[in-house]
Amino acid sequence: MYADDIMIFFKGKFINIEALQLLFQRYALNSGQFVSPSKSTVFAGSISSTRLHSIAVKLGFGIGSLPFLYLGVPIFKGKPKTRYLRPVADRVRLKLSAWKASLLSIA
Repeated sequence: MYADDIMIFFKGKFINIEALQLLFQRYALNSGQFVSPSKSTVFAGSISSTRLHSIAVKLGFGIGSLPFLYLGVPIFKGKPKTRYLRPVADRVRLKLSAWKASLLSIA
């Protein structure tokens, strides 16, 4: 994770959105770092598209869709599906096989 990346999970109620905006303002005031709406995205689990749009407009963020990859890891809602996790498992297998091969000696 990079120092300037953050994922925030919250219920899509407007009181929570207002609290989040206040948190962003306080963070900016104290750190000098500001949230960039053009680089920020809202993802929803189980709210209506109307509410999602309202939240995105209020925050000034774009709207994304699930599933998506974050630093190579699939982010999704609900029970994991094989198609989401297979690429991760394949990468782990590849790394393990390379690691095992590097430990073998010809002697």
